[in-house]
Amino acid sequence: MSRSTSSAGHDEAVLIAAAWEARRQAHAPYSGFSVGAVVQARSGKLYTGCNIENASFGLTVCAERVALFKALSEGERQFQAVVIATDATTPTPPCGACRQVLWEFCGDVRIISAGPQGKTAEWSLAALLPAAFDDRNLAAATPSSPEPD
Repeated sequence: MSRSTSSAGHDEAVLIAAAWEARRQAHAPYSGFSVGAVVQARSGKLYTGCNIENASFGLTVCAERVALFKALSEGERQFQAVVIATDATTPTPPCGACRQVLWEFCGDVRIISAGPQGKTAEWSLAALLPAAFDDRNLAAATPSSPEPD
């Protein structure tokens, strides 16, 4: 669900509460690891997502990507925060695949993770994904030239 708001800023507690609410919709029968996420767009809208597992594990989609893809499909292109909620003992950062996708569309966005009993952790995406692969790497590639006869 996406939520419209009148201002571009949200209290961190509002973002965390929305991530916990999104987590309630998670489909995690195989891992038992339910995750909720919120992507905060610069427009002020919040886009929520949850992880959705599949018996073919490679087809599982993480909460962060669900939320981001919802935002992108609604036309958002600028983001300021991603919030994750799990029941893990320690607040959990995004997985590697999510880090790469978030980098592609959000750049060095603020990542907040909330765990039980109000524990939180915060990182910049650049800290979680040093030496990220992006379009600059593609621009550095040179086409191969044919070998001389």
